[in-house]
Formats: sequence, structure tokens, C-alpha cells
Amino acid sequence: MTISITDTFNRTALLAVHEGTQATVNAALDAHVATGMAIVADSVASDVRGQAALCTAVATAVRAFGQVIVITDGHVPLTAGPHRGHTTRQMIDREGARHADDLTDVPVDWPVLYLGDATRPAPAGGVRLRARWSGWTAHVHPADTGTDHAVEGNVLAAIAAGALGVHEAFGALRNRPGSDAGWRTITVNLWQPGTSADGPELTHAPAAWWIVGLGHLGQAYAWVMSWLTYLDPDRVEVVLQDTQRVVDANHSTGLLTPVKPEPVRKTRLAAAVLERAGYDVVILDRRLDHTSRVLAEDHHVALLGVDSLDPRRLISGVGWRLAIDAGLGVGPADFNALLLRRFPAQVPSVQVLGWKEGVSQQRRAPTAALADLERRDPCGSVQLAGTAVGAAFVGVVTACLGVAQGARAALSGDGFDVINLHLQTNDVDLAPATREVDVVGGRLLPVSDRRPAISGTAAGQGS
Repeated sequence: MTISITDTFNRTALLAVHEGTQATVNAALDAHVATGMAIVADSVASDVRGQAALCTAVATAVRAFGQVIVITDGHVPLTAGPHRGHTTRQMIDREGARHADDLTDVPVDWPVLYLGDATRPAPAGGVRLRARWSGWTAHVHPADTGTDHAVEGNVLAAIAAGALGVHEAFGALRNRPGSDAGWRTITVNLWQPGTSADGPELTHAPAAWWIVGLGHLGQAYAWVMSWLTYLDPDRVEVVLQDTQRVVDANHSTGLLTPVKPEPVRKTRLAAAVLERAGYDVVILDRRLDHTSRVLAEDHHVALLGVDSLDPRRLISGVGWRLAIDAGLGVGPADFNALLLRRFPAQVPSVQVLGWKEGVSQQRRAPTAALADLERRDPCGSVQLAGTAVGAAFVGVVTACLGVAQGARAALSGDGFDVINLHLQTNDVDLAPATREVDVVGGRLLPVSDRRPAISGTAAGQGS
């Protein structure tokens, strides 16, 4: 059986094909493999929020760069997230990065991302970034600029900070005209994007979730949920709905997809992680269709990350108490743009203008790499021309916003019907919620109970 090029081609390397910076598809893949970055964590992993930032930075970096070096204490046992039960060193190995004791072997032109208050001297001349978190906000700024941001935010802000730091490192290396990525301060406020407003302490999150689509966004949602420290995780229900099996290409954007995966269903990858977190997981191996309905007693918060418009039009008819749809850009100019819509809203899903049938789709300009491929593989050229660019760090920031807005609904009942954010420009558009929702919340452990007991002994007993 012939394997489609779209089943194997790295979605982040595809960026160079679509923007025309490489002459062939093989040159795009080679250029991707040649890139690298370093992550410095020092003792930040002694806190579960620091663990979340570190694991997220590593997992998104290995998918965005060809090589990743991580400087941190390798003996710290991870107490939450997909790698719980393993040490930081084991997590680094499993993700495909390389552990080091210092920055000696890091090329001077590689971006270096410091997490929290980490300090380790790096050669001068390259991009040096620092990611921090405070309240509900992720901050990334040049490492040599002082800020007053303390590392005391919630775990969602820490996860977003790790992903946002990799976004800035990637943007700096990409060095597009007009972009100041890597040399600026950028923040993402998960409670109220585009403002400095902070919300209450993250004490509760929805007690029932429903993820539709376990691809790029769905796996990012599961990744983020695995870090929520519920007081009674076995009383938290998560429904996972998808019909697809993973292929090689899914590793480049799917945080739960290993390199060269077995062709298992995507729902099983997410279920393994969420069941290890102690949640009650229900799997639906069927599509969302016109017969899909929830029961009156169900209180799920639905998070949708799907590619096609058909399931999006059905959202309002399913009956979820709260549903949040997320969509990402697909091309070189907008792959790091994201749009979240919340339902119920004043406009039901079937009437959303951009989701109506007959809306014309944007056509992409041919590039040298696609023209070269067309001479050898016309079918493959057409397939790649129609395949979306993707980067795992964008999906994680989006998932943090979605989960945060679900938590906001549980804490205060309000939120936003629309959140439109472009990470390249940091432009934000918001539309306040037009409908109140009644979301049942599950209590999270107090912050003081989320700190792991640090031991010099490797845990390493996780499955």
C-alpha cells in the first residue's frame, strides 16, 4: 500500500514549503533537522507548575526544532502530567531531547530559553529568553531585561509560558521581515486576554469534560488536563471522541503521539494519559453527527478541536452546558493565529457566518518546493498544497485558553463568546459572553499540596 506524503510529512517543516524559503521539500526537512534550541530549568521543577512549564517546553521544542538540549536537575520525580512517575531525565529521553549539565555544547546561534528564575551562563550573541508565570498570565521576555514577575501563577499559566517561550524562540530563528519575536516582551492572559486583569485563584475546574477531535488540539487539551490536580480525580469524567488512528505526521503536532507510532486510535493515546491521572475516561469511537445529544443530567464542558465545518455547525444542537470550539490558522502568515468560540451564545453554531456552507476557502500560492515536487509526484504536490501548517506550541497555548475559560465558567459563570488572538502580533479581539452557563466544578488541591516532595532518588516507576 502506498503511504500518502501527508501521513509522514512534518507539519512544522511544511511551513518552509508553503512560505517558499526552501527550494525542495527535502531541503525543508533538512533545514528543520538542522535547527536547535536549549532549555534551562535549574531547580524550577521542584514545583508542579515548574514541572508543567519544563515538560511543555521540552515536548513542544522537540517538535518545532531538530535538536533540543535541556539543562536541569535530572533526578526530580514528576508528580503530574503525561510523564508522572518518571524523573525529569527520563522525560527528556522519552521526548527525544538531550540532557546536559551546562551550555558548553550549545551552539552560540541557538536560542536559549530560561524557565522561571533559572540562571546558567550562555555564550553571548544569540537569542536569550526567559519564561515566567504570574496569576493567569504567561510572560516571555529577553533574558537580560529585568521584570517584577514572580513565579507564582497557576499551572495553566505555567504551561502556556513554556509553550510561549518555544514560540518566541521559533519566531526568532525564523526571522521573518517585520517580526520582533525573540526580542520583545509578550504576555498571554488566560483569564482575560489582552489585559492585565487577573482572576481569582484556580481552586476549581469543570468536573466533567468532553473532547471532540484528538488531533493537534485534542491532544493538547488532554496534555493540559493531565496537569490539573483535582482533589478527587476519580470523580472527574472525561469523554474522548474521535475515529482516526495516528500516523507518523501526527508526532509533529500531537503532544501525545510518539515518534513512528503504532496505528492505534487517537482516543487510546489520550485515554492512557488521562486514566493515569486518575480520571474516569469514556471513549466514543464515532463521529459527531445530527443524532448526537447529551442527557439532561450531563454537565460536561466540551472542547472541540476539529478540522471540518460540519461538526462545528452541530455544536449548539448537542446540548452541552458549555462548549468551546477552537480553530487555528493553516498557512505561513496565520499558523500562529487562534480563534475560540463559546456556546451557548447569541449566535448559534449553525448561524456562524464563517461556518456556513459555500464559504470560499483561501487558495495558496504555488512555491518552488511544491513545483519541484509536482515534477516528481503530482499527486503528492496537490496533497501537500492542501495540508495545513501546524506547530505544537500554538496548540498548547490554545488549549490553555480553552481549559482556562472552562475553569472561568466554573469559578464565575462568565467568559467570552469569542477570543481571537494572533501570537505573531499579539493582537487580541474579545466578545463578552452573551449567555450565562452553569458549570459544575471539581475542587483542586490547594497550592501548598501541589508541591512534590523532592528526593534525590529517581522515581521512574511510571508506565
